[in-house]
Amino acid sequence: GQGSLPAMAAPIGVRSGSGMLGGTVGALQSESSRSTRFVKGTTVEKPPNVEGGLKSLLLHPLSVLLLCLPLGIAAHHCEWGDSAVFWFNFFAMIPLAKMMGDATEELAAGLKNDMLAGLLNATFGNAVEMVISVQTLRAGMFDVVKATLLGSVLSNLLLVLGMSFFLGGIVGKAKTMPLAIMPTLRASSSTLGMPPPSVLEEPDKPETYHQEFVQEKVQTFSVMSAMVNTSMLLLSCLSFSLVTVFYSTTHVDGVSPIDEVLIPVSRICAIIVTIAYCAYIFFQLVTHANAMSEEEGGDEVAEPELSVRASIIILCLTTITVGYSSELLVDAIAGVTVKSGVSEHFIGIILLPIVGNACEHVSAVRFAMMDRPGLSIGIAVGSSTQIALFVVPFSVLVGWLIGQPMDLNFGALNTTVMTLSVVVVLSVVVDGTANWLQGYLLMSAYLVIAVLYWFLPNKMPIDM
Repeated sequence: GQGSLPAMAAPIGVRSGSGMLGGTVGALQSESSRSTRFVKGTTVEKPPNVEGGLKSLLLHPLSVLLLCLPLGIAAHHCEWGDSAVFWFNFFAMIPLAKMMGDATEELAAGLKNDMLAGLLNATFGNAVEMVISVQTLRAGMFDVVKATLLGSVLSNLLLVLGMSFFLGGIVGKAKTMPLAIMPTLRASSSTLGMPPPSVLEEPDKPETYHQEFVQEKVQTFSVMSAMVNTSMLLLSCLSFSLVTVFYSTTHVDGVSPIDEVLIPVSRICAIIVTIAYCAYIFFQLVTHANAMSEEEGGDEVAEPELSVRASIIILCLTTITVGYSSELLVDAIAGVTVKSGVSEHFIGIILLPIVGNACEHVSAVRFAMMDRPGLSIGIAVGSSTQIALFVVPFSVLVGWLIGQPMDLNFGALNTTVMTLSVVVVLSVVVDGTANWLQGYLLMSAYLVIAVLYWFLPNKMPIDM
């Protein structure tokens, strides 16, 4: 009869409470409600830059340079000269860039959604470079736009990654033992035949570490994230190189019958590269999220230090300020190159990238010295990927919107420098290990490039 039938088990995946569906949904909700901060251009999680809220953000040592902002504005209106306007606004942009980056990170953390945080990081991670590019485009200084974007990629790939590998390869962490317990540990180890005091742990006390020079040190990191990023960089190199070769092969004796075709070709290629960047973001955030998010193992995910509202207000205010300050800086470049003798190429390739990347440079080196090379590579290579595949085509498309003929013809010199730099970095990260010699070689390559652009005259356009 009906009473003799055994009770039907609940279908798999439908049980509530400790059931599979409940556990899965709970895990997904917990995962999506985390406060996550990503290294820009990647899905590698990082610790917060702001610890202590708004007060910590404003009282950072670099905030002293904000005093240069009113001086830069005064120098412009009081006509103190282009050099004063340029350098005051140059130094004022460094803390402003840091505040923009920190506000973007805290906004992403406050959203408590990995997908939204990743999208925000992928689009606004290089907001400073985007603002500077728009202001330079408005001034019609296309060579400076190209040099600034190229310089951001080179400084991250060669200088930042090189310094990280170099210092990370010669500095290591060692456990610090309190001096008060050292005699007891030595006596215990000698009597009982225990390990030496350097490897014993003191019970009930937090471990502390200090940094010291080490020998034979080799750092390891995940190969997949680094290889995907360098492959995307090679794609950007391909687009720049082919457009440049296309221009050169049709340009005979200074005249090209298809000059008017170069702009449409560049804009179509910019759209293709932008779509490729969207595919890269989809790859990072959806299909291969776990593979691309490298576990560095150590820090718990911290709660947001700023509210979403405060982050948005700070982000809007700093964006407006950066826009005005960068406009003054760009207007002063021509006068600085004439009076100081520094070429526009050197300013764009070497100096202007310092504005947006100075704080990240320090962070990347610090993470490498803490034996977290994955974060250092994420900062250096991930940021370069974002600039090459998003900010560069963004500049071309924005130029299209505002009526400025920005193209992807970066010139034979620039495309050669960038392509060879990406190939060198690829050869360094391909095996998943790093040492100080590799870092030194990357820094040497950057110095060679800096010397090259220092002596490149202003009158020689880089798109030849």
